[in-house]
Amino acid sequence: MNSEMYIDAALRQARPRLSTLLKLMFGEAQAAGLTTQWLGSVIALMALLGFQERTVRTALFRLAESKLIKIERHGRRSLCMLTPPTAEAILAARQRLNMPAGRDFSEHWTMLVHTGGISAPRHAAARKQLLELDYCALAPNLLARPASYARDTRDGEDHGLALFEVSGSQLAAAVRQPLFGKIDWDLRTPRELYQQFQQRFVPLRAMLGQRGAFTDQQAYRIRLLVSHGYQHCRRNDPLLPRELLPEDWPAMAAYQTYVALYAGCAAQARRHLLKTSVSPAPDTAAEAPRPSLLHHRKRKPEWHKTTTTARP
Repeated sequence: MNSEMYIDAALRQARPRLSTLLKLMFGEAQAAGLTTQWLGSVIALMALLGFQERTVRTALFRLAESKLIKIERHGRRSLCMLTPPTAEAILAARQRLNMPAGRDFSEHWTMLVHTGGISAPRHAAARKQLLELDYCALAPNLLARPASYARDTRDGEDHGLALFEVSGSQLAAAVRQPLFGKIDWDLRTPRELYQQFQQRFVPLRAMLGQRGAFTDQQAYRIRLLVSHGYQHCRRNDPLLPRELLPEDWPAMAAYQTYVALYAGCAAQARRHLLKTSVSPAPDTAAEAPRPSLLHHRKRKPEWHKTTTTARP
């Protein structure tokens, strides 16, 4: 199989949601110093991943309705940009994604404890939000993550949870205390996702050292797909310390594959992104040539033209 076949296979198997890819695309543009994108550029970039113009327009409209992006009209063109809160959230998510998957009790940890001071619905909502910030559930009433993560110390206070900065040894002792309760972690699902990720992207990683292995367009597709795939794995990973995981846990191997491809395709992907953004496709079909009509339109014979004569 060549690189294009592997990329197409990864795209078919992943079946990524367009809204997710759009956020990743805006994040890539943001990293390249592009805070805005013409609608025509967005359509052209998403076409590489198999999405049609109308589908992209609909997805952008929904993101705008949700206040995740902003769309400005400039004559007959539309300029798209992330709203400041969305841009900040995407940058923070990328920073967390780039952090190594390995954690252990030798680190200092931030610990959030539910002491019963908030209602069950509020605690469930807070727990969901904190898990998205890469906290792990070490017990039903205990969430934690390494203190090295960029964080706002008010996270726990804002959610009504007690916040503690503890050493790993203290946290390990706390997890063993029965007062926090016991929890059964689902390790089967994330293991399968990591294994699928490796099957899709290890062959592409092996091609990185080959000269001319990928075109700029292919590098851009790979960068988005590997980001999407690894992000999906991380969201299903309980992100537990090494001491609570089996020895053959595949998270670190997947992380290394992600970093190798994401960094290895960076220069080419950025070149394609800048080229497409500097020379955007027209925003509307009316502004662009329509080959299907041009090829099938029959030329009228000369005798069809009518002539007029001047009146005497």
